[in-house]
Amino acid sequence: MKTYIPLIALLCSNLILLNSCSISNKSVAKQKPDIENVSNNSFCFIQLNDGTIQQYSSLKLVTGVFITPHLLADNKVIINSNDIKAYQNDKFYAVSPKLLITDKTSFVATETLPGFAVRITKGKLNIYSRKFYNGSNTIDEYFLQNGENGQILAYSPEIMIDLVKDNAKAAEFYNSNLKLSPKAKKLLVTAEIYNNPQLISKNQIVINQ
Repeated sequence: MKTYIPLIALLCSNLILLNSCSISNKSVAKQKPDIENVSNNSFCFIQLNDGTIQQYSSLKLVTGVFITPHLLADNKVIINSNDIKAYQNDKFYAVSPKLLITDKTSFVATETLPGFAVRITKGKLNIYSRKFYNGSNTIDEYFLQNGENGQILAYSPEIMIDLVKDNAKAAEFYNSNLKLSPKAKKLLVTAEIYNNPQLISKNQIVINQ
């Protein structure tokens, strides 16, 4: 059955621009702290392993030859990756590999602390991305989370289908034969449909089968 999706162009334009499925500092949307204990007048924070929140005016990633990657808060406080499970700077929110359900280990620290994953879609369905070296190239690895408290699981089509099965339009779109380039766009558009049913309900979505 031939079908048409008038909303796809709009959704894609609102998504993070992906360049060869990579995420740059410029392409990650800023997200304000969403932890209740964080005051509105502070944009940067870390969450310690015990859940304690510490706020700062700035958080910078420090890397270099013979330097263990770490965060520098307010240009003076050194924060090691093993001491935290999440942090928010002026560009994104990132979570520790300790929170990721995956059998892969990443040591890449180009945009975040080594192995940390950046949240690129927020809502009932959260999507995270991190850099992973597969032995020859650095690629993007994706993770899925059901709500704020769900486990952060390594992406697979089976997990995605299970997470969106309660939303007919999102499930229909993800299971369709529609091709988007790069492939990650289909994942992100599905999440957009799932997280914004009020927007989708105002537009007709017809899918190629």
